[in-house]
Amino acid sequence: MNNERTGPRGSSLIARSIVSAVLVLVSGAALAGFSDEAGHRAPDALGPYGIGHTTLVIVDASRNVDGSVPAVGAGRPLYVHIWYPTNLRTSQHVVYTWNNPVYNQNPGGAVYPGLPDLPALSFTGSTSLNPVAEHAPLARGNFPLLVASHGNETGATKVVPDTLETLASHGYIVASVEHTGDDDAWYQAYFLETYLGLPLGPNDNILGPKLIYQRSMDVRFVIDAVLDGLVDQKSGIQFSRQVDADEIGVLGHSLGGQTSLATVTGISSQGLPPDPRVKAAFMIEGTNYGLLLNASDYANARVPLLFFGNDMGIAYDNFNSFTHSRQKYLVDVSGMSHHTGGYQSSWCQDIHNSLTAVNPAVFPQVFGDPSAFNPSDIANYVFDATFYFSYTGARESGIYDYCDASVFDGISDAQLVATLFGNPGILAVRDELKPLMPMRPEVSIAETTRLTNLYAVSFFNQTLKHDQDDARFLSNSDANQRANPLVDFVADCEKVRAHPIDLLPGDKITFTPMDGTGYELTVTSGAPLLDPGTTKLAVGGGGSAYLAYPGFSFSVPGLADPISTLIVNEDGAITARTASDIGKIDDNGSPWYMKGQLLLSGRFTIGALMKNLDSTAAASGGGVFGYFDAANHRVVVTYLGVPAIGTTLPNTLQVAIYDSGKIEMIVGGLAATGANFSPGILGTIGIAAGQTKAGDLRRTLPVDFSALRNAGPVFVPFGGRGAIYEQFYTAKGSSCRKD
Repeated sequence: MNNERTGPRGSSLIARSIVSAVLVLVSGAALAGFSDEAGHRAPDALGPYGIGHTTLVIVDASRNVDGSVPAVGAGRPLYVHIWYPTNLRTSQHVVYTWNNPVYNQNPGGAVYPGLPDLPALSFTGSTSLNPVAEHAPLARGNFPLLVASHGNETGATKVVPDTLETLASHGYIVASVEHTGDDDAWYQAYFLETYLGLPLGPNDNILGPKLIYQRSMDVRFVIDAVLDGLVDQKSGIQFSRQVDADEIGVLGHSLGGQTSLATVTGISSQGLPPDPRVKAAFMIEGTNYGLLLNASDYANARVPLLFFGNDMGIAYDNFNSFTHSRQKYLVDVSGMSHHTGGYQSSWCQDIHNSLTAVNPAVFPQVFGDPSAFNPSDIANYVFDATFYFSYTGARESGIYDYCDASVFDGISDAQLVATLFGNPGILAVRDELKPLMPMRPEVSIAETTRLTNLYAVSFFNQTLKHDQDDARFLSNSDANQRANPLVDFVADCEKVRAHPIDLLPGDKITFTPMDGTGYELTVTSGAPLLDPGTTKLAVGGGGSAYLAYPGFSFSVPGLADPISTLIVNEDGAITARTASDIGKIDDNGSPWYMKGQLLLSGRFTIGALMKNLDSTAAASGGGVFGYFDAANHRVVVTYLGVPAIGTTLPNTLQVAIYDSGKIEMIVGGLAATGANFSPGILGTIGIAAGQTKAGDLRRTLPVDFSALRNAGPVFVPFGGRGAIYEQFYTAKGSSCRKD
């Protein structure tokens, strides 16, 4: 089957309220249709079993703590969470704690020499989305085994936890391994070393290619430990007797996605072959970290594959290279958020709990005075107490875009200011955006979780249980498109017709507002660049700069309020409210994914050249500039000689925004190169209100700016859901052959 792609992805009370709200959103619609006429359970709803859960620590005696060999010490300990089917029914929801016994506490300096003996963390973990019975008896039956791998420096309950619960309810034993040296607990210790000068000792982070190698070795050891009974000994549950050793799958999120993929492809550069016991792999926004895997590795995969979320280019740019996988699927989710897609219902809970942990009396002073460190003050060293705000500043879209306003309940102003190292600007932003939360309802955590459940259960049911009842969900049928409008589905071969950049130096695109109903659009040639000014914006590293000038504002058709603050992103976007997720334009996927980044953003956006750009790599005199040209009543933003990240060819494009509402975009020269990890994405140019409905994605069609060159004005309606844009990308589909 070939699919043609022609274009464009809080207190315990607060925690319970968030969980309950998400539960309704995720499960309500699916539960209404819980089974079909034959009693078949819908794959995006809970299955016929209750959900059991247990945790344990297993030790790989063949490797050292850092994974090296030969082993000269006590081995490599691994913390494991296991979800499994049970006949025990419960209404209780468990709290997944942060107390990883491999790291937390340091008796006698045994784990981290030089570190104080820390108390066990009191930091509140996230509550399970679904009812879970702790240490319940395993249901009778023979069940496939799934091994899950988390993202970089997170934890075993931070790899699509709601989906792991759902899979267990459908009859899978799901073991999620926490990768020693690359988890959140390790980062807590790294925090101490980096900011307080306390040494980590031997448990250093595994860097470079060995990181994925050791992660894959962890996955393989967990399979060993389940099959040979080590997990039985540690848990007191006889998993080994009821695991179907012939039906084993892997899944992972982010770096865990690559870990899962590397387990079935092998890593030729490290001399690691594929694990023949693994019969299927499900990659959720999986990265190709350091571009470690290559075409020969891809061809080594001979098992069914499903790439979900289409992140970091690994699927979009390499899907057709998996020539020996006779079942392979790409579920491209438009505009999906990388982090919320992985953390699922734990995301907003963790934000609230992390803010609760902040003690403004000692934080952030501890950063400047290590002697103030008190090991009993958890807020001094819990990584998550600072992560969500300090990485992106006041406008962290991962909060405002996806969480309910109750995430701030019980959080004092002092606590909030402390997370930004004493900057009170965060309070005004909260007050501005809180009434709008969540700002991206079309790509909500609930919906992306439902989609993850739908495709994970369907895929593993088909490949490991050999049950074809759910095969109908693994297609791009009209029914599936209507039910799942965020999804663009590909089976077997990805074909995309090229749409190269055809805008020329001197082309000027002008959007002139007309009567509040739309824009008069003109494209002319021969326009010189305006003076870029001398104010270079500090936007390096995927950052943003905020531009606001006394008396300046402009209106947009279809938007009730005028815009007075512009947020200029390094990655070729100018937005009206919040910066993009983690400060970047996430161009790591396909045109369909990028279409969602623009149309479903929840904010008015000017796409100057939306793709992952690197202003710090611009030649001397280049970069991102912005200033207010008072004489002409306009703000001028210039991307001057800025290459895509990891490349050298420069891009120059200028945007002028007038107080009349007119917007001009002047091309200085555009390079037909995408970022090194996603070379197929050449850029998105245009404007969008950001309020498009998911069901309208396919109907919101791009324009062809070059076809309008010097052809006179054209009126284009533009309301609250409008967009006038064009995308540029390379072709796909030259290597769809199977042996």
